[in-house]
Amino acid sequence: MSAKQIIIDASVALKWRLRDEEATSQADALLDDYLAGKLGLLTPTLFDYEITNALKVAVTKGRLTENEAITALIDFQAFNIKLYNFQELQTLTFRLAYQHQRSVYDSAYLALAQLKGLWFYTGDKRLFNAVSQTLSWVKWVGDYQLEVIPAS
Repeated sequence: MSAKQIIIDASVALKWRLRDEEATSQADALLDDYLAGKLGLLTPTLFDYEITNALKVAVTKGRLTENEAITALIDFQAFNIKLYNFQELQTLTFRLAYQHQRSVYDSAYLALAQLKGLWFYTGDKRLFNAVSQTLSWVKWVGDYQLEVIPAS
């Protein structure tokens, strides 16, 4: 496993396919570092549900074809990102959601990052803006640079 690990949410991974999103080049660099073995990626099991739903919405809105979405799902499965069971995060997720007035979905990623002591990268500007002043380990994917991530 890589000496550097981070938590990512679905908003980061979706940038690998939804090319009209902001910060796709930085998200691509993150993926390249992961695929090259320079970076470990972790996420709660919620990730798979969010990815699948977002791809369905993207097809509905004409951002992707159905075949492109299916190909993306196959690719996401092949990436084999380490998933953590939500039950292990449930209580901390609730506390963080309540404390920061964020959704339980967003807070599951925060909980995993806090539990593991890792930086959390998001592509969700609203989430980043809401918590990054308080939680210094929450990072905007547009600022991604492998060199600045601490060894885990």
